[in-house]
Amino acid sequence: MDGEAVLITLTAFVAVAAVTFVLGQNFRSADQFRRRLPAAAAEAGDEAKKESAFGALVAQHFDEERYGVDAALKRRLKQQLLRAGFFSPLAIRYYVFARLAAVVAPPSVLFIAVKTLTPEHSAVLDTVLASVAAAVGVLGPDAFLSRRQGKLVNEYRLIFPDLLDLLTVCVTAGLSLEASFEKLRDHLARRSAALAKNIELLGAELRAGKSTVEALSSLADRLALDEATSFVAMLRQSVELGGDVASSLRVFSETMRSKRILLAEKKANELPVKIVLPMALGIFPVILMIILLPVVLNLVKVMK
Repeated sequence: MDGEAVLITLTAFVAVAAVTFVLGQNFRSADQFRRRLPAAAAEAGDEAKKESAFGALVAQHFDEERYGVDAALKRRLKQQLLRAGFFSPLAIRYYVFARLAAVVAPPSVLFIAVKTLTPEHSAVLDTVLASVAAAVGVLGPDAFLSRRQGKLVNEYRLIFPDLLDLLTVCVTAGLSLEASFEKLRDHLARRSAALAKNIELLGAELRAGKSTVEALSSLADRLALDEATSFVAMLRQSVELGGDVASSLRVFSETMRSKRILLAEKKANELPVKIVLPMALGIFPVILMIILLPVVLNLVKVMK
């Protein structure tokens, strides 16, 4: 009975998690599409007003210093959250709230579900399920941040060559780098809200007194993109040696576009290897069964 209870509970837990993940992905896709519409700015303002009460609650009760987040950990968390696309000033406090909720909520919900569905079970089952749910709650937020960082890096990698092309056009037309980035921000917001926000932070750092190279270095650090780091190194060399920034940008843009094409070709070449395992597990057994089933039926008929 205990084995059946464990199987039923784990199946229900996995099913709920899968449904939640699918609904979250659909909601996120719809939200990204909605943000590209012209009326997205007004709706974003309305959402900010609705979230102000919850933000005030989080800011009041989930101060990072109260939960032992020192300065070094705070800087590291801020960097990770920026790389994951969370730019709110209260992002660290939301993270603390999410960690506490993830540790408390899954074991509680699972315990209530087990007590409701299977009233008669051993205490060992409670301990095992609570431990599994607590482990999911502890590792879940960091896994979510890592997954979101990887997704944003891939998004930046696709958009970065286009950004360099547009930046080359603006610089060739006579605009400075600061004015070029400011000009491109609204255009890039339609494709990547996170990249546009990073460029907005770049403009804020430049207005605060940072040099262009230092601000671009901070941008590359937030993007966590190798292409951005190479771009900053190229730009530093052009500025320090007095070279033509437009020519350097043009050459670097062509290089990045060629690199993107090579990356696409690499993924296309890896596809036949990756599809071997699904075919071996899902298609080949079915084909083998269709081929051998008549032979097996005839053999059984002959043996009878």
